Amino acid sequence: MKIVVFTDTHANLPALKAFAREIKREGYDAAFHTGDAVGIGPWPGETLELLESIPRLHLLAGNHDAWMCGGLPKGAARWLEHHYAWLAGRVTRAQVGAASAWPYLSEHEFEGVRAAFVHYALSPCGRQVSLPISDQVASDLDALIDRHSSLLVFHGHRHKASDVKGKVRYINPGALGCWHKPAARYAIARFHKGKTAVQHKAVPYDQAELLEGFAVNKVPDRALILSSYFAR
Repeated sequence: MKIVVFTDTHANLPALKAFAREIKREGYDAAFHTGDAVGIGPWPGETLELLESIPRLHLLAGNHDAWMCGGLPKGAARWLEHHYAWLAGRVTRAQVGAASAWPYLSEHEFEGVRAAFVHYALSPCGRQVSLPISDQVASDLDALIDRHSSLLVFHGHRHKASDVKGKVRYINPGALGCWHKPAARYAIARFHKGKTAVQHKAVPYDQAELLEGFAVNKVPDRALILSSYFAR
């Protein structure tokens, strides 16, 4: 059994296109996106459309997806307010409705191994991602231990790739579409007779196309976004 796990596409269409071509060539049994399909990047609607077309893909909700569907939390930064006012005009009502149904956590069993998929730690209600982003990945995600029965958890939220051990093993492929390098990151996990092998991978994409997209689509506060999320 071979699965693909990716996360934090953040409306980066060139990165998603490069990734989709690569996994089609490589082949897989199932794919999982662990949240934040939109937000930050210049192509929210187009990204959602492409994600919906990827075969055997399971989509989970992240905090940015939740903000698209239900609005920003109180006290959100001014640039986020600008960004989500702009984003609302770039997605369809059907896309928002579909994203509203994405689960916040799901579990699957592969060759005798149970794996959970989640964006990050959740609020007590289970329908909000805990903020802000923390460096304490294992302890943050250990708080979910009573919500699943898996020994392996794939997640995102923190854009840095990681593979850490807490009460169980936590794997973050690294953000697909939000990194200082023009490389779409993802993970391949192979399951066989109760054992798991995980490989972190990346495929290059056209950074010039991404930068042009910010300008052509008139993304608000794009200088701030690029310096905060795409600069070293």
